[in-house]
Amino acid sequence: MLAVAVRLFGMLGALAGEWQVALRLPKGATVADVIARLGDRFGPSFLDRVLRVPGELHTYARVFVNDEQVDDLSTVIEVQEPSTEVSLLLLPASQGG
Repeated sequence: MLAVAVRLFGMLGALAGEWQVALRLPKGATVADVIARLGDRFGPSFLDRVLRVPGELHTYARVFVNDEQVDDLSTVIEVQEPSTEVSLLLLPASQGG
């Protein structure tokens, strides 16, 4: 299993009511899997803020895995150990620097 630490910023954290979320996903999980799990937890209104259509981020949403921006939701979260923590940030671009 893969431990994924998700940090939510701005309206996403407010909408979720949480700023940090811990998930456990199978090895080989993708960024889309993480977002789907968040949608299961926080509901369709959360997903509507992140995804323009299923499988495609809104133009203002940004996802970072290990401090690197990821645009392809099919990107596999690569880790050295199954229990490695991964930080994934969903940050609306209007709140970025």
